[in-house]
Amino acid sequence: MSKWAGCIMTSSLKVFSVLWGDKYPPAYVYALKEAVEKNLKTPHEFVCITTQVLPGIDTVNPWVSWPGWWQKLGLFCPQITSGPSLYFDLDTVITGPLDYLVKYTKHDLAAPANWAQSGHGGIQSSVLAWSGKWHEPYERFDFQKDSARLWGDQEFLIELRGDNFVKLPGVYSYKYHARGKGVPDDCSVLCFHGKPDPHEVEEKWLLQYTQTLRSNIK
Repeated sequence: MSKWAGCIMTSSLKVFSVLWGDKYPPAYVYALKEAVEKNLKTPHEFVCITTQVLPGIDTVNPWVSWPGWWQKLGLFCPQITSGPSLYFDLDTVITGPLDYLVKYTKHDLAAPANWAQSGHGGIQSSVLAWSGKWHEPYERFDFQKDSARLWGDQEFLIELRGDNFVKLPGVYSYKYHARGKGVPDDCSVLCFHGKPDPHEVEEKWLLQYTQTLRSNIK
C-alpha cells in the first residue's frame, strides 16, 4: 500500500512498528503484523514507520531522521500520532491477547516498568500505549545534545516523566522471565532486548509463536 503523505488525523486505534536501518529484515514487520491481527480483536490499523516499500503493509515516512532507538521518540510527533496508539518493538513476540492494552491508550504514556537493573531508567519502551495527545518527547528532544549524554530513548522518557507513567502488565523479558522456563502465565508480549533475536531461539515452547518469522528469514 502507498505511503501516507500527510498527518495521521483519525481517532481510530493505530498499532505502530518502526523499521529503520538494517538491524532487522522486513520479515519482522510481517510477522508482527500477523501476530497483532491474530491477538487484537479491537478494530485497528497496523502502521510501519519506514522508508522501505513493504507490500501489504501501511507505511508512513519517518518525520525525523534520528537513528536507532531514538527514532521511537518520533512516534510522539503530532504529524505521526493524534489518537489512541500502541507500539511494539520488532523483536517483541506476541504470546497472548492484546485487547487489554487498549484501555491504556487513554493515558499520556503507559509502558512496562524496566525489569533490567541496568541503571538506564525505569521505563521499558519495547511496548508503549498512549493517547496520541502527548507530544513532549518529540518537541523537547535535542538529538545532538541528548543523544550524546543519554544511553537511549528510555532514559529520555524517564527524564520527562520520572515515575509518572502507567505501568503495563503482561509484558515480560525473554532473558529474565522466560528463557529455559516457558511463557509466564499472564504474558501477552515477550521482549527480546539484545541477543538472541527471536528467530535464533530454538526452545520448543517458543517455536509456535515464531513460525512465520523463522519461515521468512532468508
